[in-house]
Amino acid sequence: MVLQVSGAIDPVVARYIKSGIDSANTRNMSLVVIELDTPGGLDQSMREIVQSILTSKVPVASYVYPSGARAASAGTFIVEASSLAVMSPNTSIGAAHPVMIGGGGNDKILLEKAAQDAASYIRSLAKIHGRNENWVQNSVLKSQSINDSEALKEHVIDIIANDLNSLVSQANGRTVIANNAKTTLNLEPNYVYYKMSFFEYFLHLISNPTVASILIMIGIYGIIFELASPGLIFPGVIGFICIILSLFALGNIPFNVTGLILIGFAIVLFITEIFVPSFGILTAGGIISLIFGMFMLFEPSERLGYPSALTVAIPAALLTSILIAILFYLVLGTRRKKPFVDSSYVINREVEVKDVRENGRLLLVFFDGELWSAKPVDSESYKVGDTVKVVGKEGILLKVKRVEKD
Repeated sequence: MVLQVSGAIDPVVARYIKSGIDSANTRNMSLVVIELDTPGGLDQSMREIVQSILTSKVPVASYVYPSGARAASAGTFIVEASSLAVMSPNTSIGAAHPVMIGGGGNDKILLEKAAQDAASYIRSLAKIHGRNENWVQNSVLKSQSINDSEALKEHVIDIIANDLNSLVSQANGRTVIANNAKTTLNLEPNYVYYKMSFFEYFLHLISNPTVASILIMIGIYGIIFELASPGLIFPGVIGFICIILSLFALGNIPFNVTGLILIGFAIVLFITEIFVPSFGILTAGGIISLIFGMFMLFEPSERLGYPSALTVAIPAALLTSILIAILFYLVLGTRRKKPFVDSSYVINREVEVKDVRENGRLLLVFFDGELWSAKPVDSESYKVGDTVKVVGKEGILLKVKRVEKD
């Protein structure tokens, strides 16, 4: 059975690999191959994957593939936990030093404890399969990284294979450790691919910090558009969905709570600007809050695929500034326009006088379910109950005259 993993190691990937390994055990497969290309990922997700590998009765081979791929950070642990460690040409492994994300990154004591714990963990994994314990320890403590040929020479991996056929050919007949027991591989080049479901792929995609940041921004824009133009519905629905999806993503990846609070405060300021124009003061405050929030939300990390703040915060702030400026201009333009009412439909209509004021020079007439002010254009005397004809209109004032009788 072949599993394919590309990108950061997160809870979705951990669930996918565990599901695939469980399926292989249920179906009594001869080998599980994890094609791996990852910059690293979350410690908890990595440990869940390692536990699934170590408890699998079916041997698991981690295969750093294709050419140019890497098994960095968490990927190194997964490879070393596997019954068979394989790399394709022109790939790399290592740089497994832990990093602190979402606060506490400058705490040297915590970081040192995490590094020592990770070093001990990866040594134990390498020891199970008789691999180079000293080098894997240095990959954690000194962030060492090596290519495929160096890894084979240092006995960090077991095989270099160009493709799956080469892997099966070289692995066939080898004795490996699976579930703390020795087993001899008896393989045939008959591959069953265990794919991520569309739902899993989608959740993995939005768990990328860059995508999560984009979802947050789309959510903000959708809410602003809906509140600026009530009744459109579509922007509000899309915005709400994006906010919910971004919250799911934030539940899968470490983030800084202060950054999220600042982004929330920016949303409040933008919405307030729509209803209480402050000549740009609230908008400026919202943009500043948004920039700081996006800077602080995710700590840039190549190993986790976290974006540089410059690639997210600055474009988001510029786009938001343009959006708010456009909305503000449209709102002001609407307020400055003189009200326009089409009066053609009321001309020549006969209406009933409901009240007479100012000595007959101002009338109240009933038309289209409403009371209108009306001014006679003749010198006739009018009383309540008379019928008059509308002959013109000035603003909201109707011009009327007595209906001619035959």
